[in-house]
Amino acid sequence: MKRWTWAVLVGGAVFAGCGSSATTPNFGSPSDGGDDATASGDDGTFSDDGGSVGDDASQPHTCNPTSLDLSDCPCPTPNATRACYTGPPATRNVGLCKDGTQTCVSSNEFATWGPCTGSVGPAPEVCDGTVDRNCNGKTGCNDPTCTSTPLCNSGCTDGQTRACYTGPSGTENVGVCKDGQQVCANGQWGPCNGQVLPQPQNCCDAIDHACNGMPGCYNLFACITAACCQSSCDAGGGLDPGCVCMTGSGDTATCPAGDHYVHKGGLPGTDECCPCTVSNCGDYNCCGESVCAGNAACGNVTCRPLPSSCNGQVSADCDDFPEDCDEPCCECTDGTC
Repeated sequence: MKRWTWAVLVGGAVFAGCGSSATTPNFGSPSDGGDDATASGDDGTFSDDGGSVGDDASQPHTCNPTSLDLSDCPCPTPNATRACYTGPPATRNVGLCKDGTQTCVSSNEFATWGPCTGSVGPAPEVCDGTVDRNCNGKTGCNDPTCTSTPLCNSGCTDGQTRACYTGPSGTENVGVCKDGQQVCANGQWGPCNGQVLPQPQNCCDAIDHACNGMPGCYNLFACITAACCQSSCDAGGGLDPGCVCMTGSGDTATCPAGDHYVHKGGLPGTDECCPCTVSNCGDYNCCGESVCAGNAACGNVTCRPLPSSCNGQVSADCDDFPEDCDEPCCECTDGTC
């Protein structure tokens, strides 16, 4: 069993987190989205980290199977391929935006999906063009993001109205963000009234205030350390039968020998130690138990007696990344330590 709590690709570098801490954030439901483009001026132009052919490293992603980008997440079959997309979900296959491909790559004892290559995400709109570069389904001056440019800001009929939006590219009509409206007066378009622009993220609700497609705790960059996004152990009656809370946190968290780590309940969810069953033999902590003796899932695992210094406690997560070399109370390992 591999437990990945979060994975983020930033500027080509991989930051992956996992572990058994009772205060470990567990992200894993909504599809990817987001765009960290920023407005560069009052002329309606924008700078954008995405929009180029290839990887859009600005997009946070989770390892939920429904995620559009599963880079660095576990995969079942080496050399398998899948379609992927690194832009906001609403822009997928709209305008110039299109899918890329990622391949399952084997490394050590597990395989992970490689980078999403060939994906084309939103780019700043060219307001005098006829191509939908920001992938919102509109082009030229019909695009609300172009309404503040001089090209699109005159030649109207008094009383005429149109949608407008002056926020960063890729945030229009995402989360709480929405278009406003302009009214023509004296042959000129007036201010953009009623629009909602990105706001600071509130980690403790399920609303996408930042307009990046990642509501609440799923906004990894803003909420990774937020207290309301940390999983915990519910000792007040919410534990499954036979399960107990872990002792300690982080790499020092332990479970009673014969138990393995379980996370349930989504976000932030509950962490607990539950008895090993035959269905858990993919978890290193269970391979040393009689219920998993001879099980094929434990074929590549090496077990040893639990050191007496562990006092009958096993490290809560003995198949984490990078492996279990820093966890002395693991009965079973892949033999690399």
